[in-house]
Amino acid sequence: MSSQSAQGYLQLVDHFANQQRQPEEALYLLLDPFAGCPPGHPLGIAALTEALGNDAVTRVDNSGLVQDPERWPALVRLASPGEATTALAVLSATCAAREATATWHYVCGWLLSERPADLIARHISQQCQVLHQPKPHGITAWFEPVRLALLRATLKNAGVVLGPVRSWLHPDGCGSCTVFERQPLAGELVVPEAARATQHVAPQIIQLLGAWRRLNAAQHTYAPWHFAGSSGLPENAPTHVMNLMLKAFKQGLRDRADIQCMCLHMVMIHPLLLQHPTIQRDVAQAAAGEQRLAARFASYDDRTWSRIVAALPQARSYS
Repeated sequence: MSSQSAQGYLQLVDHFANQQRQPEEALYLLLDPFAGCPPGHPLGIAALTEALGNDAVTRVDNSGLVQDPERWPALVRLASPGEATTALAVLSATCAAREATATWHYVCGWLLSERPADLIARHISQQCQVLHQPKPHGITAWFEPVRLALLRATLKNAGVVLGPVRSWLHPDGCGSCTVFERQPLAGELVVPEAARATQHVAPQIIQLLGAWRRLNAAQHTYAPWHFAGSSGLPENAPTHVMNLMLKAFKQGLRDRADIQCMCLHMVMIHPLLLQHPTIQRDVAQAAAGEQRLAARFASYDDRTWSRIVAALPQARSYS
């Protein structure tokens, strides 16, 4: 973690907690023990309970995913209405910055609301049921940062899911944080199947984000779309990966390794690779089970990739 990235998180959390918070609102921190927290850490649930009191920590029923209540998410009131924030807000921002490149996030975000914690916790739990994945799959832990980013990308009026939460600052999966604002609910919430399907493949998207970040940190002889930014991933990376996975799926790919291979080549070499006849032939053979894409692509040297890229139209973004 660079001091620059840590400072960025601190500034975002400070502005959210002290500038965007209204006098009647409390500042909450949502933590997910399922992601893990070192024993004795001051942001551990036991330490927070001891420091702030039992009434400041409310568990979010997540029994549909995790049976042990000790591993359920915890909604922690960092500051009551009218109270100033404490060093715990700074500590939580530092922790979020440290796990910016992690697969799972302990710090799921900071919430502003004038409603009591038990009502907010109950709403978060209920939305896990509302936003369930396609049958026969289960409920959705939509509060996880990358899942939240994907939900915002696939649900047009995603802000309605916040309910009693007016504003939610959450890690964006790209090395920073973004603010999610509540929207009023007009009629019944309709969740499109595309949004549910995206939540189902979220673990694959998270895995791909990690692989993409590692590739960006490595040296390459030929990778014209290599992202060199300090954050490790470009803005809206989860959405780009989601879109590229969908393109690979529409081309007939079903094997996870093939889809991952295709997506990683598109983000490193050219986002429009699937438009090239040679790649289309390779993908068709992979879809038919005749070969694996990784083996085929490994046979291409930098000169071959350069020729393929030269034949493609210019791309404006990663997806």
